[in-house]
Amino acid sequence: MLRRITICALMLSILTLACLVQAQDVPTTLSPTHYYIFSLGEMSVDLATLAGTTQSGGYVVVRFVDNEPDGDLAVALSAPAFLLIDNDRFTLRQTEEAYTFTVRPSANGYELVVNPAEELVLADVLGSILLSLQEIGIVGNDVNLEYTAFSKADLKGPAAPEGVFLESTLYGLMVAEDWFAYASMHGLTVVGLRVEVVAEKLPGAVLESSFSAYTLEETESLAKLLLPIDRLIALASSASVGYVRTAYQPAVP
Repeated sequence: MLRRITICALMLSILTLACLVQAQDVPTTLSPTHYYIFSLGEMSVDLATLAGTTQSGGYVVVRFVDNEPDGDLAVALSAPAFLLIDNDRFTLRQTEEAYTFTVRPSANGYELVVNPAEELVLADVLGSILLSLQEIGIVGNDVNLEYTAFSKADLKGPAAPEGVFLESTLYGLMVAEDWFAYASMHGLTVVGLRVEVVAEKLPGAVLESSFSAYTLEETESLAKLLLPIDRLIALASSASVGYVRTAYQPAVP
């Protein structure tokens, strides 16, 4: 009974939000020329339980242990449904006939990425996805119908927000529809849900302690980190850092 009430409450929230969007004259359909990012807010998920539930439901599950996957990552990334667990973070991806959706960490908790293959009704798609996620134990605390849309044809990608001193390639990774495909295309070193970056520190500055666990090497002026992708803006916005970039690659003469 509790489960039925929760599902009904969720659907009522979706219908209410759909009415608000219509009243505010916001587009109510999703176009196949774009992909869309929605905020799910903070969530608390038991990763062991999630791994068991998704695995029994046909997902390919891969965990990163000591920076190494415990399974074939290439097989997982090409599967119709996969779950990747990296320490205390996870990403889940599922491919349906009309769209693909991904749940992944974001600066504000978790986010939902929807990539439609045809024109779809926004509220219908979100309702279906959120019910599917609830079935496997994933429910965000701040789901809404507001989204950020990105054109699939935009090869250059968006610039980092003003005041965030982050290399455009790294910001492009943050907002890419598929983190792993983007990283492979741009030669980025990604381990699980972390990316290798270099932080150029301001003169005399000390890197904030919250980034210590991700620091690989550090000098007076530079720090090399294997940083969660969702924390890139936090690092680039920190008071001790002047710029965050990828590592320079030596060129062959």
